[in-house]
Amino acid sequence: MKHEDVLNPNPAHAAFGFGLMRLPQVTETVQMAEAYMEAGFNYFDTAYVYGGSEDKFKRAVSSRFSRDAYLVADKLPPWQVMNRSACDRVLHESLKRCGLDYFDFYLVHSLDDDNERKAVSVGIYDWIADQKKKGLCKHIGFSFHGTAKLLDNIFKKHPEMEFTQLQLNYYDILRGDAGVLHDIAMKYNKPIIVMEPVRGGKLASLSPAAESLLKARAPDMSVASWAVRYAASLKGISCVLSGMSNMEQMRDNIKTFNPFQPLTDSELELIERSLRETSRIAAIPCTSCNYCLAECPNNIMIPDCFDLYNEGKRGAPPLELLYRYRELPEDRRADGCTACGACIPRCPQHINIPEELSNIAKQWV
Repeated sequence: MKHEDVLNPNPAHAAFGFGLMRLPQVTETVQMAEAYMEAGFNYFDTAYVYGGSEDKFKRAVSSRFSRDAYLVADKLPPWQVMNRSACDRVLHESLKRCGLDYFDFYLVHSLDDDNERKAVSVGIYDWIADQKKKGLCKHIGFSFHGTAKLLDNIFKKHPEMEFTQLQLNYYDILRGDAGVLHDIAMKYNKPIIVMEPVRGGKLASLSPAAESLLKARAPDMSVASWAVRYAASLKGISCVLSGMSNMEQMRDNIKTFNPFQPLTDSELELIERSLRETSRIAAIPCTSCNYCLAECPNNIMIPDCFDLYNEGKRGAPPLELLYRYRELPEDRRADGCTACGACIPRCPQHINIPEELSNIAKQWV
């Protein structure tokens, strides 16, 4: 994959990108990176706030392969910078962690109403354009978790933003408003990089009835591969990121993209049927991004609590879930939440986290 392929708003089909948010230990990360590149792929996506991710990228990729063998994207978190000097510090720290002299793609991270206001007040749009002029990043864009109105305004006011990264998956499009975001990016002829195609793993494990529909059609395909193929079959998608955490997931994605087959109309209808089955359960739409954890003064294991709750909605045995909940450190369970609300602004999914934790605590305390 080349720079121009990522920036093509109308590619023949999407490429497969390695999202580095949920990496395993270094040894397995190295093995995954090797398998990924040996299969002919080369786009890596990390971020300043992905704990340990940049260092693992350095140890698995930049210290082992020539610079022209891969593309890498990194991100500046607007909520952690107060001025342009802080932006400089974060950028250079990321470059050092990654073992690089420049980034191929550099993004303003996780723009929503609050983060975009911060970006404007700090002057991040002008700052990031300056970094491109300096050669510290080849191309600039932003990842997005806001409203359709905000996305349209950003593209209108900042045509220098060359691409966007959107959370697009069949659940958020068919049961949410993500399709509108997709259409806005296409209206401005901006390339789209997809994040969370499997919704943080939530579309890799559906209700038994929903999974049976997909498995009956394609026994050799994983449930997750349906979600990845859906995202990669959308128009205007230059790259689909998969945040893999083990070699099994890597092998499954390589199989999905080698060769890639777009979804047929009958397969799209089957996804709709599986969604109707999935929609019978009310799950918490957490993607386990862990941004909330950095803000929680009580260090509550928020994604773990939500995962257990969602497993229960999918039919896991209640007694088993109760035991697993009680295996969490006592002071980090849902009932330890004080409802301070510090986590809420950091949630890209806009979940009322204290309210959901309260419901979980009532169920298992």
